[in-house]
Order: sequence, then structure tokens, then C-alpha cells
Amino acid sequence: MKTKIDERKNIIISLKPTYGDRNKGIEKRIQYLKSFSFINIILCILSGGIVTFSIMADLIGNNLFKWEKMGLLAIMSLSVILNLPNSLFELKLLKHFKKINDKIDVEGIVDLNNDLKCIIDKLNNRIKNNWIVIVFSLLIMIMGIWQMLYENNNPYWEYMKFPILLFYVIILTKFMITNKKLQYNINESEKIL
Repeated sequence: MKTKIDERKNIIISLKPTYGDRNKGIEKRIQYLKSFSFINIILCILSGGIVTFSIMADLIGNNLFKWEKMGLLAIMSLSVILNLPNSLFELKLLKHFKKINDKIDVEGIVDLNNDLKCIIDKLNNRIKNNWIVIVFSLLIMIMGIWQMLYENNNPYWEYMKFPILLFYVIILTKFMITNKKLQYNINESEKIL
């Protein structure tokens, strides 16, 4: 008979891995995700920060980081920012899995398990639940490639400042909302255990 803790473990394991192989074991997977997330956070701050600073500097007339040269960096920040939230969620869930792994069955986590399943289902259905992010990603990628290949012949690159900033805001907002729900669910279930 499956206990509620076993059900919770199965829900956590149902999350599609962001990077690498899931079969390495939980401890190795946690270490891998920690190091990979750390590198991604650094790259995200650097690339996203330079692109954002370039946009702000261009708006006030400072040409320290030329906006015309930001096509490659915009694409790089896009690729890093898209996967960072999911790897952080996966790391958080695997740490939680490790904490509950040796626990016996407990009553009162049925609703928490249902909520966790909803959160993970949304994370697993990335295309269906993130269509606006996909549209912005494609737009940024196409315009970034066009800008890289034809540096002075892309008249629309000047208008990409707002969509790129809006893309960053959408990703950050979605991350904060999901992270808050996930952290609440984990905290409440660990209180019961």
C-alpha cells in the first residue's frame, strides 16, 4: 500500500530534469545542480546585467556598452535565464526529497501533495504554460541573430530594448510566484513531519 509520503516522493520524482541524467542518485544530482545553478546565476547576473545596463545607458545617451553590439549577449542571457528557474526548483525539491526520504507515513499532507502535484504539472508543461515567454524568446533570438549578422542593417534592433526588459520582468515574476508557492508547500509539509 502506498503511503502519503511515498505519494509525495513520486510527485517530486515526476519533475522533468532540467539538465543531465536523473539516474545518478539524489546526492550526486544535488551537488551537480548546486554547482550548475551557481554558474548559471553568475552568468545570468553578468549577461542580463550588461544587457540591462546597456539599455539604460543608451536611454540616457551614454555609450559605454553599445546597444548595437548586444545581440550575442542578449541571446546568451536568454539561454541562461530560461533554464535557471527550473534548475533552482529541481534543486529545492531534491533537497526536500532527501529530508522526507526516511520519514514514515503522516496524515494531513493530502492537500499539500495535491498542491505540489499542480505546481509540478505546471513546471513539466513548460510550452503550454509559458507561451508568452516562448514568443518573447523567439523574437529576441531572431532579432539578436539578425543584429549579429547584419550589425548596421537591422532597423528594428533599437526597438528591442523594451521587449527584452519585459522578458526579464516576466521571467523574474513567474519565478517569484512559483518559488513562493513551492517554498510554502515544502515548509508546511516539513512542519507536519
